[in-house]
Amino acid sequence: MSDSRAHARPRGRVLATAAAVLIAAGGALEPVYAAKKKAPEIPYSVKVELFWGAKKNREAYRSELEHAVIQVLLDRACFASVVQNGASDLVLQVQVNDLITEQDYWTNDAMMPGQGEEHELRSALASVNLDFALKPARSETIELTNGHIFREIRREPVSPMDPVEQRALHDLTLDASRWIGREVCGKSGRIVQRAAEALAPASKPAQ
Repeated sequence: MSDSRAHARPRGRVLATAAAVLIAAGGALEPVYAAKKKAPEIPYSVKVELFWGAKKNREAYRSELEHAVIQVLLDRACFASVVQNGASDLVLQVQVNDLITEQDYWTNDAMMPGQGEEHELRSALASVNLDFALKPARSETIELTNGHIFREIRREPVSPMDPVEQRALHDLTLDASRWIGREVCGKSGRIVQRAAEALAPASKPAQ
């Protein structure tokens, strides 16, 4: 999936910022999730906690992104299990600092005074700015790994009725969750070493 960065706006374009209605990625997920049947790279259970930072947005956005991150961790099968409710060995905390959508329009420069404005949607852009940290469930100070992610998706309408803003936000949700999974699971060796030290007092991982 390719990203596009915003360029200097041509004369006559109007920038409109709005919150899009999120498209559901699929059916409801079960409360407890089991990883695929293979030896996990990180032999501990994990719980995903995704929350807003200072700039809160709709609960639907938060819930959809959280479910997308869970699904990515399941697909990658790098943890022993992914838990929604109950005890877990590790907690993946994701703070969404900002999530916005923007619409770019072309305007008719040849309009006469008094004519009603008719704008043609050129594209929709969605972006997210977030931080994540993987911690032992019983510790708020120890971080096994952490990182910052900024992702931006631009989509152009393919038809007059195309819900392009919704599509951009939906694609952004999938893209950002994949990056979180890549960053976390890609550091499995270091995570296992640090987790073993942090969880040393415990006799075995939580079931």
